[in-house]
Amino acid sequence: MMQSIRRFSGVMLLVMAFVTSGLGQTYDPMEVVCTMSQNLTAYSATIRMIQHRGGNDSVIEFAFDFVPPDRMRIVYTAPATVEGQTIILNADRFYTYIPSLHRSVWKQVGEDASNPGEDMGFLFDFVTGTASEALSQGVVDVVESPETFVLERAGVTLDVDAFALELDEERQLVSLNVLDAAPVAISIYSSESLVMEIHVLEYRINGDFDEAWFAIPEE
Repeated sequence: MMQSIRRFSGVMLLVMAFVTSGLGQTYDPMEVVCTMSQNLTAYSATIRMIQHRGGNDSVIEFAFDFVPPDRMRIVYTAPATVEGQTIILNADRFYTYIPSLHRSVWKQVGEDASNPGEDMGFLFDFVTGTASEALSQGVVDVVESPETFVLERAGVTLDVDAFALELDEERQLVSLNVLDAAPVAISIYSSESLVMEIHVLEYRINGDFDEAWFAIPEE
């Protein structure tokens, strides 16, 4: 379903060449992830989120599409109890469909309204073009990490860099694909306890998208 992410390797190599040329600078994953975030025009992925709470784990999977600055679609695919539930955000218009209840909800949203994508931590900052702002709000440390990460649905093994982002109330451990600096795994901690894991199963950056994905049905 997704196009291979290998097509982006040439772009990333050019970015790395620019960063390491001229003044003799070394490759800085933080600089690259901010540049890629600012230049992102479309993002599509299949994502798994694992919430840890009180000794119980809950797992959801969903298709996620985002076109900056404010078009988003989430379609839940697992577990069966939420399969088919859809969320669409298009500028200031919000729509959700809950198939188990045969119910649709429409509403207007303000600039300060929360967004369900915010639960994805730094991944959401990346796709919304605000990675630089997010990093400036905390303390960032490059950390030792597993050398690879597997995109399960794509069947691709990636080399990754990792960093820790220390914020006032949480700590995020983020793994980046070294080819395009896209976040592929995030672990969110609160008071030293792991509360959320976000795993990207497959993804596509700056590919084609269909305007119909973000069309909100008439009431």
